[in-house]
Amino acid sequence: MPDGLAWIADSWQSANLNATDLYITCARGLSPQQLAERMADHEPVEVGTALTIQEASRKVDLTQIYCVGRIGQSGEWAFIVECGGSEGWSLDPAVSRGSADVLIFDPRPDDPPSFFSYLADGELQLHFALGSGYDPTGAQPDLLRPALEAAGVIPPEGSIDDLLGEDEELSPLEHKRRVLAVVGEYFGLSLPRQVIESGQLPAVVTRTSPPSSW
Repeated sequence: MPDGLAWIADSWQSANLNATDLYITCARGLSPQQLAERMADHEPVEVGTALTIQEASRKVDLTQIYCVGRIGQSGEWAFIVECGGSEGWSLDPAVSRGSADVLIFDPRPDDPPSFFSYLADGELQLHFALGSGYDPTGAQPDLLRPALEAAGVIPPEGSIDDLLGEDEELSPLEHKRRVLAVVGEYFGLSLPRQVIESGQLPAVVTRTSPPSSW
């Protein structure tokens, strides 16, 4: 799995891409089309022509189309990369009903920080901000803590460093990259950077109305 997930942090800050075109949701236990159908605010959901990220972004007119997703498969994980008005981390946890695992990478470019969420069994399992301290919530708030501590991303709970705050030697970008790398390793998820950033993927309209967070 050569690409991992750390590159997502770089893409969110890239001068050549818009972070609003990189809302990424992944699911294990669903096909790409099933994931899109569960996330969409309308029925039926039709998979259309393969588009680049720029072509998908241009289809968002904020009148009839608020969000366009590009779908794909990487290993056992389906993924959708959305442009425009995505629900992001506020996606209904019911999308994970029926034993599906759902991971959400929400850049929140207009209202930082970015967020990571893990949904399973129709519930929010883990949710935390990326790059601004570590204060996890959800049914399993400590799920990634051992892995993050082992990677040196966060100090051991209750240590002096924990009382003093985050390791200031890590830049926000590097902190985000390392957390995403841990997430990818823990869940066995790697996403194809070149395909997502520069290639074409089948497109689907996921929202025909504004997201609930607007």
